[in-house]
Amino acid sequence: MKINIHELKKKSEVTFSGLQSIQLKGVNPLHPSLECQADVDGIVTKVGNRYVVKAQATTKVKLLCDRCLEEFECPIQADIYQRYSTDPNEEDEDILPITGFEIDLADVITEAVVLNIPMKWLHDENCKGICKVCGVNLNKHSCHCDAVDIDPRLEGLKSIFHPQSEE
Repeated sequence: MKINIHELKKKSEVTFSGLQSIQLKGVNPLHPSLECQADVDGIVTKVGNRYVVKAQATTKVKLLCDRCLEEFECPIQADIYQRYSTDPNEEDEDILPITGFEIDLADVITEAVVLNIPMKWLHDENCKGICKVCGVNLNKHSCHCDAVDIDPRLEGLKSIFHPQSEE
């Protein structure tokens, strides 16, 4: 998404909206390169030779649930705040340079979406996950595996609390 800064010569701010295609690499192991569309709405304000972009991007990203490994669409809402300058000698590292007469927001939008992907991917807070023994998805089926998971180093202590009856 590119914004033409010529419009800001007549006005102090310009609103914009549109769709931006985003390439996400390495986010989902099932899709090495995942493409999604972000709906972006925002405003650009001119202050001297600087331009301030405030926007909001919304999209859905296909992720794998960390508990049950089912693929689901995760809604992402990202706030964008970025400053730009036409001054080539700008020393502030947080201010990006403008080359030409356009502000290219593609990388800033992609970065904002990636930073807003949750650390733990769950399709539902109450996801039961998969059985550690047989691997069945416990959200869809139940299993009859022994749910007790005892550390083999501590297995001997079990006889202290539950002695075997002698026959």
